Amino acid sequence: MTSAPALLAMLAWHSRRALLALAGAFLLCGGALAGDVVALLLSENGGHYTEYAEALRRTLAAPPGRPLRVIELPPGGERPGEAQLAGVETIVAVGVRAMRTAAAWDGVPPVLNVLVPRTSFEKTLAESGRLRRRTHFSAIHLDQPLARQLNLIRLILPGKTRVAALVGPDSAQLLPRLRPAIARAGLEIASEEIAAEAEIIPALSRLLATADVLLALPDTVVFTRDTARSILLTTYRHQKPLIGFSQGYVNAGALAAVYSTPEQIARQTAELLRALPPGRAALPSPVAPTDFSVAVNRSVARALGLDLPSDAALKSALAGLPEAEQ
Repeated sequence: MTSAPALLAMLAWHSRRALLALAGAFLLCGGALAGDVVALLLSENGGHYTEYAEALRRTLAAPPGRPLRVIELPPGGERPGEAQLAGVETIVAVGVRAMRTAAAWDGVPPVLNVLVPRTSFEKTLAESGRLRRRTHFSAIHLDQPLARQLNLIRLILPGKTRVAALVGPDSAQLLPRLRPAIARAGLEIASEEIAAEAEIIPALSRLLATADVLLALPDTVVFTRDTARSILLTTYRHQKPLIGFSQGYVNAGALAAVYSTPEQIARQTAELLRALPPGRAALPSPVAPTDFSVAVNRSVARALGLDLPSDAALKSALAGLPEAEQ
């Protein structure tokens, strides 16, 4: 039988060991408490999603630090298990699939959606019935402010005033904001709405007959992997520049684009999360990316007879221009 002094010594040893383990866990989390956990819900692994996840992990690891828990989406549209949300203060849903899963997941912590187009977010917000819970379902949009895109057109195409916009079921929602933004920029707009892929080239040809430049807007019917080549070839035949919304479009043949990288949005995410007070704090209203990059396809610029400043110079010039819009 163990004596009382020996029993007390054993209990003290186990207590010290438990405290050391707890302290170690606390330090590994950068001083964060269990309720400070950020859950990362990825639409899929690889590509921009993995790039974003790795950048966010690095940024959140900096003092004071926030623990990051990756939650994978089960196949077949199922929801992750509720147990994975233990101690989670905020969910960061990365991509449209993750956003839709989080929107249909009742009783979850506040959800910040990233790498999602503004139109997709607003549609999901309306369909999910979260219109009364804006402080628990917000976003950092993937697409740039319209004013920033129009400022780029004014910088690289001075004197060109007629902007063409080919819109589909998604991007048609942008027209009420695009028209006044075009007017404020001192430009004109020519637009056509299409409902199916077969309508793209005829409508585009009509627009390019009178327009100076085509502004690409994110849309699941108009600007896709399947339609990109034919759109770019059509703009090339008309000798009209295309302003894209990603580095990929510039690589494929668009004249230029202003966009935000996954790493830039990850840094903005970390800043937003650190600014939240402890507890299940209300999220701020949806915002556009603050940091951005500019890319120019120099071969296309030469073919169009344009001598454009460096990407860095264009970014610096854009950063100094106002971006107020509704």
